[in-house]
Amino acid sequence: MVIPEYDDIIMGQGLAGTALAWRLRWRGHRILVIDREVPITSSKVAAGLMTPITGQRLVKSWRWDQFWPSATAFYHRVEKETGSIVFHPTCMVRLLANGSEQEFLGRRLTSEFQGLVTQPEPLVNPNWFDSCWSGFEMIEGGRLDVLAYLNTSRHNFTSEGQYIAADLAPDEDLVLTDCGVELPRLGLRSSRIIFCQGIDAMSNSLFSDVRFKPAKGEILTLRIEELPEERIIHRGVWLMPLGSNLFRAGATYEWKQLDCEPTTQGRDEICARLREFLHLPFEVVGHDAAVRPIPRHQIPIVGLHPQHRQLGFFNGLGSKGSLQSPWIAEHFAGYLAGEHPLDWELDLHRTLSLVK
Repeated sequence: MVIPEYDDIIMGQGLAGTALAWRLRWRGHRILVIDREVPITSSKVAAGLMTPITGQRLVKSWRWDQFWPSATAFYHRVEKETGSIVFHPTCMVRLLANGSEQEFLGRRLTSEFQGLVTQPEPLVNPNWFDSCWSGFEMIEGGRLDVLAYLNTSRHNFTSEGQYIAADLAPDEDLVLTDCGVELPRLGLRSSRIIFCQGIDAMSNSLFSDVRFKPAKGEILTLRIEELPEERIIHRGVWLMPLGSNLFRAGATYEWKQLDCEPTTQGRDEICARLREFLHLPFEVVGHDAAVRPIPRHQIPIVGLHPQHRQLGFFNGLGSKGSLQSPWIAEHFAGYLAGEHPLDWELDLHRTLSLVK
């Protein structure tokens, strides 16, 4: 029997594929990451925010107590191994927009949010921001410099012979064998191939039963003079400092026009929401758009193909990939090693059963 060259080939080097590659590599797997290297993807455009309390109803982020410590430990380990700084823990401020949000906060402040929030006085500088409905500061949270993280990971994988750029079509390039998979065009063999393709998964016939409800998101880069705020501000949209008077702001959700083209409508929406709470003038100096791969049931998906166990799937992180991918990648890696069953909420088989 021919021994495969790799234990796992990972298709796609976005947030899902990169986290899984690190997790499998740290377990001693022989891995290879293959990426199309398209210039615009949801991962490359992502703001990388990790926010503990979100939404108009002020709810704690799904599995925050599980995902946040895993993410902080994971990114610090990547930084130590690569010598790069990609993870930035930072406080965040949530400015309330109306009385309903004040009511939600009052219900949760001493129970669900205990240990997560404070209410300093003043919360923000009134010359910069409108805080007429008050708000709170989140003492946990942060942001991942996603592009720097993806780039430094790719350089590291490349230096170890664990990365190549290639544009593959699963229907044409993939051959299933008794002991794994082959990619004849590239002369590669592996025990398993795991698809972490983001929005490209919608055209992968091997997993055609997975249903997505993708959403386009737009983000602006702004120049705001004389705003030395170092925290991330949330109210309808988020405002994230980058340094040197530059900020990013977003994001929109568009369910119909699913392309990566920035729009006047998206720009105007973000600008209008910013003006509701930001007193200072700003200049738009950049505008990005990409399509998020959101599963129909709003939960990330991992697992192995029902008929072909040499085919894996990891997708559907949506807008929370920086927070969720480290824990889910470790969980998936443990499942692949036979250490435990898959979490049923995340299991590909659950997703397929809901489709039926």
